[in-house]
Amino acid sequence: MIKIVYDLLKEKLNIAKITFTSGVNAVSAEFVTRNGIDRCPLCGVVLNEEGVCLKCGAGIARRSSWHTL
Repeated sequence: MIKIVYDLLKEKLNIAKITFTSGVNAVSAEFVTRNGIDRCPLCGVVLNEEGVCLKCGAGIARRSSWHTL
């Protein structure tokens, strides 16, 4: 199902991550983006000019400081 949604939307949106949830079940898939936008490693939202996520507030300044979770 994720592949179907990605194939339908990839031309119009720059999709980095898709997550589907149903009750307690969840599945996610990450995709290679077409441009080098810095994104939050926790939720995938675009970082602002200061390197802070607008959704979860994670303070990530540079890609080199990201840690694998």
